[in-house]
Formats: sequence, C-alpha cells, structure tokens
Amino acid sequence: MIIVYFAMILFSSSVGHWVEHSPNRLRTLLSTIICNRGSVILGSFFWILILSQEDLVEGKATFVLPKNSILKGIGFTIAVTFGIIERLSSSGNLISMERDWVVTVAAPAGHPYDLTHLNAVMRRIDLVCKLISPILISIVISALGSIRLGVIFTGLTSLVCIPIEIFSAKRVWNSSPLLRAPRPVPLPHPTPAETSRSWVTRARQYFHGFEMYFSTTVWVPSVALALLHFNMLTWRATFITYLINVGYSLNTITIARAIGSLFEITSTVITPRGIEYMGKTHHHGPSSLDDEGDESGVGLIAGSHEGNRDVQTLVGLQRFGLWGMSWQLVNTVPVVLALWAIAAQMEQESISAFARRIITEQASPNVGWSIVLFSFLAFSRLGVWVFDLTTQQLTQTLVPQNQRSSFAGTENSVVNIFELLGSGAAIAFPRTDQYKWLATVSLVSVVISWVMYAGWVHQQRGHLVHWEKLTQGACVSGRNW
Repeated sequence: MIIVYFAMILFSSSVGHWVEHSPNRLRTLLSTIICNRGSVILGSFFWILILSQEDLVEGKATFVLPKNSILKGIGFTIAVTFGIIERLSSSGNLISMERDWVVTVAAPAGHPYDLTHLNAVMRRIDLVCKLISPILISIVISALGSIRLGVIFTGLTSLVCIPIEIFSAKRVWNSSPLLRAPRPVPLPHPTPAETSRSWVTRARQYFHGFEMYFSTTVWVPSVALALLHFNMLTWRATFITYLINVGYSLNTITIARAIGSLFEITSTVITPRGIEYMGKTHHHGPSSLDDEGDESGVGLIAGSHEGNRDVQTLVGLQRFGLWGMSWQLVNTVPVVLALWAIAAQMEQESISAFARRIITEQASPNVGWSIVLFSFLAFSRLGVWVFDLTTQQLTQTLVPQNQRSSFAGTENSVVNIFELLGSGAAIAFPRTDQYKWLATVSLVSVVISWVMYAGWVHQQRGHLVHWEKLTQGACVSGRNW
C-alpha cells in the first residue's frame, strides 16, 4: 500500500487536471470505467499466475505452475501496477461523477433532487456496496474453497459490470441536455521553454495544483477531512490485526464492523435533514451575510430569490458539519480510553499466563471495555460521514466550476499524504503494546481537525454557538422553576 499511496500523491492531481480539461463528459466517464474495470481484470489474471505456483496451490488442482521466484516477482510487480491504475482510474471516475455530473444535473436547493440529496443517495449506495462486497467475496471463497476461484470471481464481476456501467452512463447522459453540452475547458498557455521540456511543465502543473488548492475558501475543511485519514481508529487492516492479536475473534470483529457500517449508512439519511434544519434555524453572525454574499459568484451560490435558499443550505452545511465533527471527537475519547485499559490488562498478565493463552485458547479482553470500544467506535462513524458529506458539498459549492475537478485531484493527493503518514506510523510502532500510542496520536489528529474546522466556521459565521439564545433559555427555565 505504501507504493500505492506514493503513486496517488504524485498522480492524483494530474487525473483531476485531465478530467478538468476533457470537454466531453461521457467520453471522460467511459474512459475511467473501462480503465478501472480493465485493470481489475488484468490484475486478477496475474494474481492467478502467482497463486497457481505449486508452493501456493491449495490441495489438488488441475492447473499448477512450477515454482519460479522470478516469475512470481514479475507477476507481483505487474499486479501492483494494475492496482495503482485501478486506484487512479477509480479516483478519476469519482471526480467526474461527484464534481461534474452530479453538480451539473442537481436541482436547485430545496427541490427533491437537489445536490444535498443526490450526494446522500450516492454515498448510501457506496457504503452499502462496501458493506456487502467483502461479505459476498468471503462467502464465495468459503463456498468454493479456493482463493484462486475467488480471484476469478472478482475478475468476472468486473467484466460483467462494464456493459452495465456503460449503459447506465449513456442513459443518464442522453436524458440530460446539460450533460450533453460541451464543457467550458480552460486553455493552457505554455511557454516555448516549457513545451521543449515537458518535465518542467508537469512539475509546475503539479505545484500549481497545490497553489490553486490553498487559494480557495474551502481548503481548511478539505484538509481537516483529509487529516482524518491518518486516524488509526477505523476499520483498516492495521486496526483489525491489532484486535486479533489482543484476543478478539474474527466473528466479533465482523459483527462490530457491520454495526459500524449501519451507523455510516444512517449518516446518509440524517445529513440532508440536519442540513435543512440547521439552515432554516440559522441566525447570521456579524460577518456571515457579507461573507456568504461574497460567495455568490464563486460556485453554485446564486443571487436573488434562489440565493436565499442557497445561503440557508450553506449555513446548514457549515453548522451540521461542525456537529458531525464534534460528534466524532466526543466518541473517539472513550475509544482511546478503552484501548489504554485493554493495554493495561495485557501488561498485567504474567508471562506464564500469556504463554498458556497462546498455546491453548486466546482469552478475550474485558467485556465492559470491549463494549465501550466497539459501541463508541460505531457511534464515531456517524460523525465521520456527516462531516464527509457536508465537506464534499462545501467543496462542490464554493469551488469555481473551472477548478472543481483539479481541486478534487489535489485533494486526493492530500488525503493520500495522511494515509501514507498513518501507514508509516503503523510501521514505526508495529508491536501490539504500542497501539495505545497510535490511538492517542489518532485522537490528537481528530482534535486538530476539529480545531481547524471550528476555526474556519467561526471565521465564516462570526460565532460557533448562539450564547444569547442559551442565556435566554436559561433565564426562561429559571423563571419557570
């Protein structure tokens, strides 16, 4: 994964730049679909070659290759290369959909198919697929009794998905005159010196993407969201390995992860309602009217009558995003405390007891702290995706149309920087008894993310909490008492 993160850091901004400068929306999306599915199919082929060598074949098989370390190394390199292509094409597909297609076809704010509801529905579908697909592939491998057949199933699934995705994309494109209209493409103006030295052009383009990224009004929420990808308290491989090492069964982990996924899916249901409620009940601070009015010419914030509804949506996004971030922070604290308690329990065990546990059966950690760990971890996932959805719409709304895709590409680079730092921290502290420190650093990253976003909201709104309303409420309660 380290190599994949490096590749995403280096090339994600170029993918966004390519989407930005492609005038035909349909051709761009179809290119990402074919490239993505094709890389999975070809990558599956090379994984089959690797797994078919006689030292890796499970039981009796009709197709077996002789053991060859060189062939295995070459196949692994090619498979990883296709994995990088799959990630980059998936990034391009997501950028094209979220920052171009969805924004283009979305109805005005307040209508049934506005941007808020389209984002929520798309994310709900995505999260449901992420919940079902690992379970499905595990069932297939268990039923067939072969990892190789599981790889073949993955490749065939991608092959079947190609015509379905192409048909769906063409159907949506044909039904929307807005999508069929050519995109306004910014024209590059390279100098003769840059033309003769392409590497200079690419380097300048790469750093220009970051310059553009940090010049927008929403880079702070974007970086705050990216910082959460450093968090070790998510269902990544490092955390799952730690849980197995401290004594949790795979069934327990699977159930806890499924419950967390249900909370994630729930976030897509409550976010549109939360944004609408927070927007309708907003009261402008000293700078909010001016600041939000200044955004009217930037992205999707309109003027006149529709603009009032757009401003309500913008305020709802800012406020509900802060609630989501605060919810995650509050629920992350008990998770870290539980991990410290579990670590203390492990340290108190004698060496002989630990040896007996390894030889016979692993004893599970304290039940009470386990309930705290998994319950609050599931609760925190609700806040993560509320914040993710609100920040996504803020970047869709407040970034100029001719910069959205490039912004998203650079944003992916920033996300993978923090993914890389998280993986590096896990490599630097690999022991089970050190995970409590990784959890503590993760909590610090969540706190920093909250501070960044809260500071940005305060700058935009002029306040975080309506203290005068709280004071009035307290006075009313006192009189009633």
